[in-house]
Amino acid sequence: MQQCANSTAFQSLAWRDALAASFTQLAPVYLFIKQRSAVIGGLPAFVFQPIPGIRMWHSMPWHLFGGAQVIDSVQASPAALMSALGAYLENAAAEKGWCELRWTLSPEESVKYGDVLTSMGYERTAHFTHLLETKGDVDSLWHAYNKRVRGAVRKAEKSGVQVADTKSEAALSAFYDMYLTTVKRLGGTPKPRSLMQVLLQRNIAKLAIATYGGTIIAGLLYLHFNRTVTLWCEASVPEFLQYRPNNAIFHHIITWACDAGYAWVDFGASPPESEGLIAHKEQYRAKRFEFCSYTKGVSPLKRALWTRSEGTLRQIYTWMQSWRR
Repeated sequence: MQQCANSTAFQSLAWRDALAASFTQLAPVYLFIKQRSAVIGGLPAFVFQPIPGIRMWHSMPWHLFGGAQVIDSVQASPAALMSALGAYLENAAAEKGWCELRWTLSPEESVKYGDVLTSMGYERTAHFTHLLETKGDVDSLWHAYNKRVRGAVRKAEKSGVQVADTKSEAALSAFYDMYLTTVKRLGGTPKPRSLMQVLLQRNIAKLAIATYGGTIIAGLLYLHFNRTVTLWCEASVPEFLQYRPNNAIFHHIITWACDAGYAWVDFGASPPESEGLIAHKEQYRAKRFEFCSYTKGVSPLKRALWTRSEGTLRQIYTWMQSWRR
């Protein structure tokens, strides 16, 4: 996948292995794409089975970037490629009982393949992320930050906040406890600790933590692969936010991305109503890029059953993560 310029951690084998090990409900179904007899790319995807009898094919779970990955040097017609893949998936859906097909494409691939998918009967849903192009120059990025960001990073440093990457199991445990509390406060669904642990072990993730007086007060698990660093799971203790640990962590990761030669930092998707979060990302001069999901129902009755059950099952899953802690 590293031969595809825009592939991210979500197309890597480490990501596939981590999800398969952490979720019995997710089964990887990765495909090779061939042109004549030569392999020109791949299609990473998962079949999601949340309850018995309900199976959905997703190019990547949780609306993360998926889609076909084609080697950069290969010339392939978008219409021909997606038509062939679409026909294969519809046949597979009929054979295997998948009730839904869903592609989530990166910003560039949403432009490249989106019209083809809508012409094939897929329903389009727009999302957006914020991307920061590093150009390997952290000094230029620093001066481009909004002055509030620079002030916050300086305040963190003067207050004695220290930021570092860590592989410590104790730090991961402390971070995960803080993460569960943060997700509960925000009303989200937490990822399991086992997933984070595997990603760290496979060296596709790093854990940046901020400490104050020896106490962990904030942290962020971020992914790195090919040309992109992705900010993923974030947590903090509200009582210490006055020391601006999150700003210090963001700057730490951006600095590392520049030094390590990564071209992009992906700040992640934002709910449209989260104006404060969006403004925070844009203070680092990250730019908004639209990406899209494309969904086709194969069995409306089965899909409706999952829709009615999803909220309750998410609550049970969230409780289980807290109980396992």
